[in-house]
Amino acid sequence: MNKTLCIISFMLLCSVQLMSQSLKKANTQFNLKNYMAAAHLYEEVFPKIKDRDEITEVAYKVGECYRLVNKYYKANLWYKKAVDRRYKENDVHFKYATTLMMAGDYKLAEKMLKAYLATRPSPEMIELTKLKLESCKFIKTHENRANLFEIRNLQEINTKYGEFSPTTVKEKIVFTSSRFTRDSITYNITGEGFENFYETYFNHETQLFESPRLLPGTINSRVNNGTLVFDPNTNVGYFMQCNGLSGDDKNCNIYTTYYNEIENTWSKPVIFQHNSKEYSSGHPAISPDGKTLYYVSDRPGGLGGTDIWKTERTDFGASWSEPVNIGAPVNTPLNEMFPYMFDDAGLYFSSNGHVGYGGLDIYYAEWKDTVFDEPQNMYEPINSSADDFGIVFINGRSGMFTSNRTGGVGEDDIYFFNAKGYEIGAKGIVLDAETGKPVEHAIVVLTDHTGIADSVATDHEGVYMFNMLQQDMGYYVVSLKDDYLNPQKKSFTTEGIQQNIILSSATGYDLDFKITRIVEGKEYEIKDIYYDLDKFSLRPESIVELDTIISIMQNNPEICIQINSHTDVRASEEYNIVLSNNRAKSVVDYLISKSIDTKRLSWQGWGKTKLAIPNAQTEEEHQANRRTTFTIVNFAELHLGEKAVFHMQAVDNIKSKKEKIAASSEPKIEGVYFRLQIAATKKSCNSAAFEKIVNLYPSIETYCTQYPDGFYRYAVGYYMFLEQAEAMKEKIDALGYNSFIVAFKNGTRISIQQAMSEIQNNTDKD
Repeated sequence: MNKTLCIISFMLLCSVQLMSQSLKKANTQFNLKNYMAAAHLYEEVFPKIKDRDEITEVAYKVGECYRLVNKYYKANLWYKKAVDRRYKENDVHFKYATTLMMAGDYKLAEKMLKAYLATRPSPEMIELTKLKLESCKFIKTHENRANLFEIRNLQEINTKYGEFSPTTVKEKIVFTSSRFTRDSITYNITGEGFENFYETYFNHETQLFESPRLLPGTINSRVNNGTLVFDPNTNVGYFMQCNGLSGDDKNCNIYTTYYNEIENTWSKPVIFQHNSKEYSSGHPAISPDGKTLYYVSDRPGGLGGTDIWKTERTDFGASWSEPVNIGAPVNTPLNEMFPYMFDDAGLYFSSNGHVGYGGLDIYYAEWKDTVFDEPQNMYEPINSSADDFGIVFINGRSGMFTSNRTGGVGEDDIYFFNAKGYEIGAKGIVLDAETGKPVEHAIVVLTDHTGIADSVATDHEGVYMFNMLQQDMGYYVVSLKDDYLNPQKKSFTTEGIQQNIILSSATGYDLDFKITRIVEGKEYEIKDIYYDLDKFSLRPESIVELDTIISIMQNNPEICIQINSHTDVRASEEYNIVLSNNRAKSVVDYLISKSIDTKRLSWQGWGKTKLAIPNAQTEEEHQANRRTTFTIVNFAELHLGEKAVFHMQAVDNIKSKKEKIAASSEPKIEGVYFRLQIAATKKSCNSAAFEKIVNLYPSIETYCTQYPDGFYRYAVGYYMFLEQAEAMKEKIDALGYNSFIVAFKNGTRISIQQAMSEIQNNTDKD
């Protein structure tokens, strides 16, 4: 009996010692941040633990392990065990709520958050908890929101491991994966392989991506590499590499690598200028012009967690400015990551510090003047309760992003998205009002009710066309053409449209224009100007037509007009002169009240001296004689095409979202040469004018020069021969511009005739 007891006691002692050793090993791995190894050891020892406090402690630590490697579903199971056993640390309620939100269980998450608030946490944690509660309310109010995108899991490239942060490199897609390679080792924190870059192509026949392969060259190292961004202006890639090329560093840093397009290889990485051993930097994003690098860092001076910073290229290809934190409202006390720029209108990024669905959400912040506007959530299905990040656009309607939402192939998966809805277009024709002939190269501006504008030029048949209009959106179109009165406006809406359709006269939409050519000295009638009998004050119904005159003058800043008022033959000549003069002046007073410069206005009352129908008998004929007109009394030499092309800066209610740029002087280049002028404006220089050209011809020279007349003129290119300029003009006009050739000699603008004469003289001398 005693012998049996001794054996049992010995076995129990051994079991306790083995359990203690296993628990010690698990704690060691946890402290080393080898979370997956620690989780497996904890799970093995958990059923053998008898002490209640120890059971609860281990349950909490397993939950921590899975949360820290983003396996939130497993984290939920273990946090629940800890909460049910009344774990001593109050923060378990907050962490449990966080993973519950990522799993989409917002009701229980809200309950846990309120329980956490009852424990009276620190002021910082109170604010953070309120943010989570606000997110729960946000989800309730947006759960029935219409989906604007179709998404597809790219199963052909995703694996059971992690695939994330796709980017475009020429015609390829490059992404990061933690899949095991033939000679790779296990990354103890996640239990997966180290992260490397892979490339794939889209097969247009199968409509699928090809099987990925490791990125060639020396860009991949034996430790973690990720989040590549490619600058097509320089063929340079920027990426994040953690632990250094040798694997001995503790932090992550940014590296650069050159892409050899001919050999399809990447050069040996070089560490970026702004890095440190004291903090981490990563997730680089380059602006479309290659001059601004956005990236993520936990460096000192931030708002908390990881913030988005930016640095400007100070000498193209050489050095970068001191990094600047882009600040609120983008950055928060939590984490902002994975910035991305599709164009220079705004910034996409991911964050868990704004109101959202649960984990990391993708947001968009528009660039306004000198700061970013309040970030806007991209909503479902781009965002989910899980982590959503690493968005990239292939074009304006489709792209890719990363998510660890349920239903995927593995951990982090890459998804493709495409804007859905009906294909709605708008089509019209611009005709000369007098001849009825098509007007080629007229600029037609389409603006939605939010102020976002697009523009196209009419073809040789006077036809314009806009594609990809939004559903349930109000629009108006305006026609602009040099030497014509501008603008005319047509309004329409896509509300209620449930089919693919081109809105045009053929489908019941009046989007055609008849525009009137400007002729100095010609008198144009202003219709529907009404006065009470023997009165000269304007009636309210006259304002609509006068507002059209205001638009004409705003969009033709070089013209001056004279307002003319005429009466019928009734009443005395003296009386009619005074009455008509007062009526004309009332129109001028109204125009002045709407900020039209008095120097551009004059008026004249003609009484009954210029009758439209000299022998009027009927009331209708007398009415025809009572009219208000305007006459263009001078027309400056400035080519209206300069202004019309850059109309968005002239119309107050069309807001450009592009970056303002500094005006430059025309370089004093020796000899005769030519450029293409594409625009002119009274307002300061703006990069929007060059956007379409630079996107297609990145190396083309661009100039915005302020002239003594106060106009900023936009020009591109440098050509020694007129034929070269003419050839490029065709290409640029095909993009929707209405360019014209300008000539220079030794940096001074001259006429084309002078330029050709100079070239001929030089040829004769040779």
